[in-house]
Amino acid sequence: MKKNVLVLAWFCCLTLMAQAGVAKYCMSYSDFVNGNWKSVDELTHGQTCQACQMKSYNHHFYFRTGNKEADKKLKKEAFAVMYGDQLFVNCRNLRNDGVCLDVTGYTQAVRFDKDKVCVMAYKIDDVSLLLGLGLDIASIFVDNKAVSIGLDLAATSCYIGNDFLSKTVCYLVDSDANMKGKIPVTRMNDQYMENLLNNDAPMLEKYKAIDNKRDRQSAANVIPILMEKGLVTSFAMK
Repeated sequence: MKKNVLVLAWFCCLTLMAQAGVAKYCMSYSDFVNGNWKSVDELTHGQTCQACQMKSYNHHFYFRTGNKEADKKLKKEAFAVMYGDQLFVNCRNLRNDGVCLDVTGYTQAVRFDKDKVCVMAYKIDDVSLLLGLGLDIASIFVDNKAVSIGLDLAATSCYIGNDFLSKTVCYLVDSDANMKGKIPVTRMNDQYMENLLNNDAPMLEKYKAIDNKRDRQSAANVIPILMEKGLVTSFAMK
């Protein structure tokens, strides 16, 4: 419970701090590592007065500009979008043991160990629990101006963050796409966490303290562990 409160508070804080950010995108994992971000506004070449909008349905995130070509690029080609201070990774080409993740658009993610990405996605058996839940964040606009997020929306985002973490698992992205254009990801399961924490017995014991496997491997448990290890220093990109 304490872990969930900590992560929830972090999401609340960052949602409110998002006022200083703009919508940016990068085309590949290498671009992400090297900080090669481009403004979404530049992507539209000023051909539309509609700023970038973020929409979420069942915690699957989508970005719209009103420009057909720009929207197509964000949907099918971009690797990640930074919206305010929060990172979203395109799951279109992510594969875990050759199987695509159960996300049709973008999902929330964090920078992991400086040059890697930790993405959070629902397990297949969790999706049915969320049918019918939708959120349209059409009032957030970014066009090289500050992102303005109201208190009501901030409260909603906090709820989503907590629910999202408790029902998702973590996947590691640490390489570019293969020759088929697919990006391999590694599930942060018990085996991965045991290897990661092999030389830190107290932290490994803390991770294993949760008996229920599903809860133990959830992002709500894994992310705080990574934060304590200093591998995830912030939910923000900066």
